[in-house]
Amino acid sequence: MKGVKFDGLHSYDEWGLILSEKELKSPDIKTYTVEIEGINGVLDYTDFFGAVKYENRQLTFNFIKPNITPDGFLSLYSLVQNALHGKKMQVILDDDPAYFYYGRVGINEWKSNKGIGEIVIEVDAEPFKQSITETVVTQTVKGSAGITLENDKMPVVPTITTNAEMLLDFGSYNEIFPAGTFQVPEIELGEGSNYVYVEGTGTITFRYRKGRL
Repeated sequence: MKGVKFDGLHSYDEWGLILSEKELKSPDIKTYTVEIEGINGVLDYTDFFGAVKYENRQLTFNFIKPNITPDGFLSLYSLVQNALHGKKMQVILDDDPAYFYYGRVGINEWKSNKGIGEIVIEVDAEPFKQSITETVVTQTVKGSAGITLENDKMPVVPTITTNAEMLLDFGSYNEIFPAGTFQVPEIELGEGSNYVYVEGTGTITFRYRKGRL
């Protein structure tokens, strides 16, 4: 039975809840506009400092539980609340199993009528859904190499691991790093193809998780 997984807890397998309806709202855009007298419209600085930013998005799931007594449903409702209510969790839809949403889960309400129980679960989720599988790009470098890192909509700073000292050149950023594992805020991957130039002798690995709206 299709449903929703909250971390490792599947709505049907764990509690026998049947997903009857779902609503996945788009995240609101974080706009920044300035009103100036004497001009038409407004000055829009929404993307002045880079990529457009977004608010959290709201997810709503309606579940039903047929053929259950009022007492049984109250007990089930407590079990679901104890497991989910107020927790930050990965939320995976059976219809979209390659991605997860991440946010705080809340039990909105419950109703029981004529042997059918209904539970509404809401999630205040981060704006981007993220890939279950991490992207890993490994390159052996002998002298120098250009590395292409493909990314989706969500900006991301990769985790970089090298086994030798290497110079990294990304846009206007240029720095030498010793062997180790690190992140560089200046090396933030945007949507599409990102090019990193590397000098040194050894192996370098970029690890990151793609995300999309």
